[in-house]
Amino acid sequence: MTRTISPSMAPILEKLELERPIIITSESLSEMLRDEGIKTPVSVFATRLKEKGWLLTTPKRGVWEFVPASSAGAYSANDPLLIIKSIMSKHSPLQFGLTFQAAAWMHGTADRVPTHLEVAAVDTRAHRIFQPRLSTSMYKPNLMYDELKGIPVLAPESVIIHMTEKPRAVRSWQSSLEWLPDLAELLKVERILEEISNRYDSVIARVGYLLQGMRPDIAEILYQQYTPKNKTWFGSRAPLLRHDNKWLIADTMLPFDPRKIGVVK
Repeated sequence: MTRTISPSMAPILEKLELERPIIITSESLSEMLRDEGIKTPVSVFATRLKEKGWLLTTPKRGVWEFVPASSAGAYSANDPLLIIKSIMSKHSPLQFGLTFQAAAWMHGTADRVPTHLEVAAVDTRAHRIFQPRLSTSMYKPNLMYDELKGIPVLAPESVIIHMTEKPRAVRSWQSSLEWLPDLAELLKVERILEEISNRYDSVIARVGYLLQGMRPDIAEILYQQYTPKNKTWFGSRAPLLRHDNKWLIADTMLPFDPRKIGVVK
């Protein structure tokens, strides 16, 4: 496909080629038109750019993906984060972070991005905005988000606590074995302690149970400081898969025994 440039498009495309934004919003395009003294309505100008193959639609109304001249044609860069970026461009600020396998992928401990990006939202507004398109659960981290590729991502410690606070939110515990040990290797004791601060004893018990094979150093510190006194369910109240006498965990969920995962650090 030959992508032509009309005289009216030239100054806008020149600016876009210099800045190379991945996402264009109606607001940012309107500002460019205003700066160049172009009177064409933004909706009309955007339509012309789309027709010529310079813009591609995204799932978000009024947000487009820019296709630079270096691309072979009007083809998407297939950025798996595009939907997140398009939502962020229209709704700011949002308190959220990528979590579970999506976070592990961003931290470099998962080989592939999940089919559905997983988001931990702090407020109901963020949950409502993300829920139709992404796997979303409510979680408020104590640690700051890591900013990776322009996207907020839960810190490794926050991911672990999220998994144990909301175990049914994890889409596949079985597939988590592909990245969980490598993620556990990144954990720092002091940051785990900060992330579990003011959380329920049941969450801490699940953390200790989950990490005792991979990170016995962290699990033992948790046990000394938060010795469990009551039984905790890991999953719904159903027939037991296994019981842990030390952590008083009744495990009805995990498709693997975390005690048998080798030490990673």
